[in-house]
Amino acid sequence: MKKIALLLALALVAAAAVPARASAPPVGPLPESPVTTITTVTQELVSFALPRGNSGLVWRTAQDTNPNVAREFAEGDIPGNITVVVFLARKPGTTMVAFGLTNDEKPKAYRAARYRVIVKPRS
Repeated sequence: MKKIALLLALALVAAAAVPARASAPPVGPLPESPVTTITTVTQELVSFALPRGNSGLVWRTAQDTNPNVAREFAEGDIPGNITVVVFLARKPGTTMVAFGLTNDEKPKAYRAARYRVIVKPRS
């Protein structure tokens, strides 16, 4: 039942995906934050739920992720002040996914969220 609910939520996010702006300046240095490890298999979707910021603060992808291992697939907002970013696990390997909470498109990050994504081959 939990898997079905997760799949439905991911489908809703993918359907409501908004393309990212390519013209935004890169996010500056990130403040300290814990690193969460996520393990998945190829061709699976991995979602990151981030609490929406206050007063114009937005989550932005902060560091380059190895697109051979995982790449951004969709992003959207879920009622209840949550932003969800979905990545597609492409090939076996390890990559870091990091987000910075910034004031609109300014480079200063007030908070950070870091994830180590390990993609294993599908058996």
